[in-house]
Amino acid sequence: MPTEPVSACHAASDARIWSSQDSGTGKRLRRRIVTIPGVLLGFVIFVILALPALLIGGLVDVALQRKWPTTRLILYAVWWAGLESAGVFIGAALWLRYAPGGRLKGSASFRAHSRLQRWWASNLVRGARFLLGLEHDFDDAAGLGKNGPLVVLARHGSQGDALLVAALLAESGLRPRFILKKQLLWDPCLDVVGHRIPNYFVDRDTADNRDEVANLGRLAAGMESDEVLVIFPEGTRFSKEKLGRAIDAVSRTSPDRRESVQRLQHVLPIRTAGVLAVLQNSPTSDFIFLNHVGVSDFRGLGDLWRNVPFPSPLRFRADLVRRQDAPSCDAPEELIGWLDERWELFDSWVGMNSASRPDETFPV
Repeated sequence: MPTEPVSACHAASDARIWSSQDSGTGKRLRRRIVTIPGVLLGFVIFVILALPALLIGGLVDVALQRKWPTTRLILYAVWWAGLESAGVFIGAALWLRYAPGGRLKGSASFRAHSRLQRWWASNLVRGARFLLGLEHDFDDAAGLGKNGPLVVLARHGSQGDALLVAALLAESGLRPRFILKKQLLWDPCLDVVGHRIPNYFVDRDTADNRDEVANLGRLAAGMESDEVLVIFPEGTRFSKEKLGRAIDAVSRTSPDRRESVQRLQHVLPIRTAGVLAVLQNSPTSDFIFLNHVGVSDFRGLGDLWRNVPFPSPLRFRADLVRRQDAPSCDAPEELIGWLDERWELFDSWVGMNSASRPDETFPV
């Protein structure tokens, strides 16, 4: 979503919308006719080919004297396809349970589908820990122990951020509402289950983002005490090239932010329109600034293969800020200035904790 000058926070109604263009019945059916049979067939093929693939992969790993990256990735591919298939079947069972009588959008259905999302995300991460050597530790996890409603502003450093955040929140007993890019609708579990619980699949490339901003506000409304809304306020994954372009754009459209954003080195400037829409519609929610280092954004399977098993643990920090300690959304310029100051601290933590990690790179 493009950066825009901010004049005020955006209000929105409580009507639930999952995507401005891609959640209609026709588009969902056309997409799922491809993705659901594809993932089910893929799982069958992966299982059939697993043994010969493991034999060949093992020989490759031995010949290259590597710590079994090919073998690990083959096993994880089977694990992923199995979880996707299971998620689709469980989603179908939940539809049969709740759709009769129009109960699919009720509280009981929301909670059941949230449990399914938690199971799916947690097991994907559990498989990554066991098979790919993915580990994480926390500098400070106290913020994740608080009851909601909460607004989580999370760093966007890699393709797997949303999955990792979902697993961390699941461990804390919190139910997330995610703001995700619409391309993730091609994952059948995210598509099916993600349309039955509060989420929003945003079009980041639209030229006119007014509908997107209003819909983000709708997503923030009416959160319960065990819910959090997760937004990646940078809007896209970090790279040095993107940072330069973002600083130039903010300097043109919001000159009063120029000095602050020009000090950023490791994170992108906050895209303020969506954040303000969220805060306007969840006026009592506290903040969690969720930061991490140690995740590289891989451009392809080759990059992933070269980094498996992961050489160092991911390091997380969750800073809780009470809502009364932040400026009101009725004073948007003051609130944006405060968010930029917090984001500079966010950036400094990444810099201090990435310096000793030569393995952490950020390709475009």
